Amino acid sequence: MANNFSFTGLSEVASKETPIDSDQLLVEGVSNRILKWVSYSCAFVSLMFLIAFAFDESISVSWFFVSQVIAFLLIPILAKSGFENTAKFILILYVDVSIVLLSSIFEGEVYVQFFFIPTMGLAILLFDYKYIHLRNISIMISVISFFVIDFISIDSIILSEDNVDVIRWSVLTASFITTWIIFNTFSESKEKAEQATKKLLEKEQDLNKQLSHKQDELQTYIDQLEVTSLELEKSARAKSDFLATMSHEIRTPMNAILGMTHLLKEDDPREDQLESINILDFSGRTLLALINDILDFSKIDAGKIEFEQTEFELQQLVSTISETFKVTATNKRIELKTEIEDEMPNTLIGDPARLTQILNNLVSNALKFTEKGSVKINVKALEETDDEVKIEFKVIDTGIGIEEDRLDSVFESFTQANTTTTRLFGGTGLGLSISKQLTELQGGRIFVESEIGKGSTFSVQLLFPKGTAKEKIEAGVILDEFVKLKGTRVLLAEDNPVNQKVMTRFLERWEIITTVVNDGHEVIAELESNEYDIILMDLQMPELNGFETTERIRAFEDEKKRKIPIVALTAAALKEVKDQVQEVGMDAYVTKPFNPVELKKKISELTRL
Repeated sequence: MANNFSFTGLSEVASKETPIDSDQLLVEGVSNRILKWVSYSCAFVSLMFLIAFAFDESISVSWFFVSQVIAFLLIPILAKSGFENTAKFILILYVDVSIVLLSSIFEGEVYVQFFFIPTMGLAILLFDYKYIHLRNISIMISVISFFVIDFISIDSIILSEDNVDVIRWSVLTASFITTWIIFNTFSESKEKAEQATKKLLEKEQDLNKQLSHKQDELQTYIDQLEVTSLELEKSARAKSDFLATMSHEIRTPMNAILGMTHLLKEDDPREDQLESINILDFSGRTLLALINDILDFSKIDAGKIEFEQTEFELQQLVSTISETFKVTATNKRIELKTEIEDEMPNTLIGDPARLTQILNNLVSNALKFTEKGSVKINVKALEETDDEVKIEFKVIDTGIGIEEDRLDSVFESFTQANTTTTRLFGGTGLGLSISKQLTELQGGRIFVESEIGKGSTFSVQLLFPKGTAKEKIEAGVILDEFVKLKGTRVLLAEDNPVNQKVMTRFLERWEIITTVVNDGHEVIAELESNEYDIILMDLQMPELNGFETTERIRAFEDEKKRKIPIVALTAAALKEVKDQVQEVGMDAYVTKPFNPVELKKKISELTRL
């Protein structure tokens, strides 16, 4: 607290937590300091007189001043010993006696009696209203001493006998009354000031108590908040762990369901079998979409969504999306088309996975709500500079459409156009909400135009920095180089027997030579004794997982084996896992259930390097 001027030192005391008596403060805080200062000052003055009279060889007077010096030095010691009032009274008495004796010594030549006025004031300063009787006695002593000196002074004036008594007593009475009134008035004013100061002190101490109480309450609230925050953090972590575990556990069997369904479709099934397979495929993809939506919604809600800034080829991304939904569109006898504006920048910088997710949601919705006609993916540049391009992605369908009064609500969480839509087509209503949030978190905008019975157009506008220009591929062509996969030697590390069969069936159809192992130790042993072009590495294997196995491979002395391409296969669709994949030195990342087109693309790219 700042040391503000205070006659009684209240600013220092009011800040103390332990309350003290205000009367004690006024006496000890000020009067004791005045007592010491006046005592030492008088002792110094007496010492000066002692020296002066010692030179004049006035022995009796010198001894008087010796006694004065000793008395004034002992008075503070007496006060410190607990006899404050006695010491104060003795101080005033000694000062009054000293003034009377000095007046006698100088025989009226020096007006020493004027020092009685500050002596009376000294009595008021030393004794507060609590000891008013001592104060009045001290003032009375000073007045009487003044009276004595005045009597002596008047007695020395030569007057006629008729006037002496009248003048003497008139002057003495006037002097006594005047002095008494002046100092008594000052005493009363000081008492009022002390009372007001005491009230202010008590009020300030009361406010300090309240402040201290509020501080204690605030600290209690802070402690409670910290406990609550820790509990919320634990709850959020438990929810995140639960979602991650459930996502992994559900995705693993879904990999087998969707994988086998895809293979069955390619086996040229009978018409009656195809219908059952399509139902199985639709239900499996719907379930997978629900899992992805819930996981992504949880991430966005927790503020854990992060966006990458990597180069990607726009043409290839759109073609991959088209290829992904090609079978669904064919089964529904719907035409799926893509239109990409000429002279569009092909290489962009952004998060291709999140862009794919947004467009997948829109195309999936369009196919879901379209029974005849077409679904078209249209891509064009709205604005372009040397460094950036603003692109608009449109997904246009000829489906059932959306009522005008429902257009604003379709992007809300767990909301669909109406209850009939939910019953007929299913879904959580999270897909569009997630697409909207992913778009806006990247600084873009998404909106919809629709007409009942004629279809809907969903538009996404995003700004991308330009990457290093690469040659475009023709629309609809994904990987003509797949023929080069024939004879590719793949080491598949997968501990789940069902997933081993699913993966092996796909690789065999692509004419890839496949060796299957169950854990990391077998991977190391197989790689040390044989040559392979690429490793498909499951991350969660017993004994030695995919991360540890990769770290050992990257430590091989043989440069060719040390640099072998490794593709991570995992059902944990979390960014933390993807970051760890990159940290240990894996080359690519494929999420289960895997997209056959994406897996082909990864194998083809990495084995051509």
